Amino acid sequence: MIYGRPIILCSLLTIGILLNGCNRPAGQGSRAYGDSLTIVTYHAPAAINPLTAVSGISATLSDAIFDGLVKLDEQLEPRPHLASSYKSSEDYGIWTFYIRKGIKFHDDTELTTEDVKFTIEQLLRYAHQNPYAGLFKDIQSIQIRDKYTIDIILKKPSIFFIYSMNFGILPSHILKGRKREDIDFGYNPVGTGPFKLTMWNQKEITLEANKGYFLGRPYLDRIIVKVYPDQEQAWAKMMQGEGDFLHPVNPSVYGFLNQVSSLKVYKTHGLFFSIIAFNNQNRLFNNRKVKVALNYAIDREYIIRNILNGMGLASSGTIRPGSGFFNPDIRPYPYEPRKALALLKEAGWIDSDGDTILDNNGIKFSFTLLVNEGDEMNNRAAMYIQQQLWELGISVNIKTIPVTSIDKLIQGKFDAVLIDVFSHVFPDYNYNIWHSSQINKGNICRYKSFIIDKLLEEGRASGDMNNAKQVYHRYQQEMYNDPPGIFLYWADHLLALHKRFRGVRFTSAGILTYVNEWYVPESEQKN
Repeated sequence: MIYGRPIILCSLLTIGILLNGCNRPAGQGSRAYGDSLTIVTYHAPAAINPLTAVSGISATLSDAIFDGLVKLDEQLEPRPHLASSYKSSEDYGIWTFYIRKGIKFHDDTELTTEDVKFTIEQLLRYAHQNPYAGLFKDIQSIQIRDKYTIDIILKKPSIFFIYSMNFGILPSHILKGRKREDIDFGYNPVGTGPFKLTMWNQKEITLEANKGYFLGRPYLDRIIVKVYPDQEQAWAKMMQGEGDFLHPVNPSVYGFLNQVSSLKVYKTHGLFFSIIAFNNQNRLFNNRKVKVALNYAIDREYIIRNILNGMGLASSGTIRPGSGFFNPDIRPYPYEPRKALALLKEAGWIDSDGDTILDNNGIKFSFTLLVNEGDEMNNRAAMYIQQQLWELGISVNIKTIPVTSIDKLIQGKFDAVLIDVFSHVFPDYNYNIWHSSQINKGNICRYKSFIIDKLLEEGRASGDMNNAKQVYHRYQQEMYNDPPGIFLYWADHLLALHKRFRGVRFTSAGILTYVNEWYVPESEQKN
């Protein structure tokens, strides 16, 4: 469907143009330039590359260094960004993007459609290593009309395709011909974003304002990231005034931080759900009754009340509550340990030798649960879950791993892992995490279901929004009946920021997405 250029507002079915300068906040004349934003974190930074940085501080900084063709707004709707406008064919099978002229990378090289084509090709080329590659598997071809106009032709039409176009664009002139294994770029990233990297060591990262940013130079002079070994130390440094921004905030200290006069605590509904993801190829977890039983074995409300400090929702599946595609008829599994034990018995798990551990044909129900080191909330939840499963006769050994151990998970070298899984605003993203074709990619659970595959394929191919909703409602029911792990909770996203910062807004999809608009009144600036 072709949409005219006079249209300004952009929704799923109404695509238009955002004129140069429309993103500049109102009342800019009263806003002052200067000051720094100091972020304290306990996440060890990894390479900053929008194609590989999927979580943690690296993903957060990627939002400030790189730009996408579109940007998701506060309602998680796409808006033109590097692209001044875009349009689709009537059947949503061809998407055309018009790139703004004169946008420069941090090394002063102009961004063109060659960079867009190169970036998408990199996603497809390294599909086995990139969890985002599934977003683009249905691209048939990429055709450059000229330096600023590009067509993306899909094998199958998709009404959701535009939501996937917010990934950061890479500089082809730097990366063309380099191997994926060459990670030097990730520690010296070059993008088009409002801030550019100037210094990186083990304890500190510095980004400086991009004075040539196409939407106007950001108000802040720099972003500084200070890295501490764990959440407690990061929190202590924040309290000592050595930081301005703590992300994420542990719910257990929300009440205290909310009383600190210099801070403002922001709370949003997160786009991540926590799950104990099973390796579904492990013989302990390849039985549907066992997986359902373990979902009945956990008291989610206790975890939310006592570990999340009441700041979260129990999870019943992979689609965000409140989303237009969420199925409200599916409720989270209730805490019913007797039902769990009965299902385990039906699946052949009993304590045959009296040692208090369930067994089946000589196999003990014992496994190792991985948890990210430094993540206090998930570690506390893991210990509580360990106790609940022990009461059923299941032995769980908790082991912490570095945040950077994603390759180990993709290769299936684990029994189970407590992780936060990203749930995009558009439901088609579930294809990348749960379709069997994504095993060794985004499907770290190695989950395989013929029915789920068919529903995800049907949802992806749908050209009608109402039909898509029905498909994804059925998908949620089937996923509930044959879970890939133990669905836990959707934790609220908490951030603490010094009150001197104004013009603050962010989206659930990107904390620093609008950091170019943040400012500090001149009278309150520190440096």
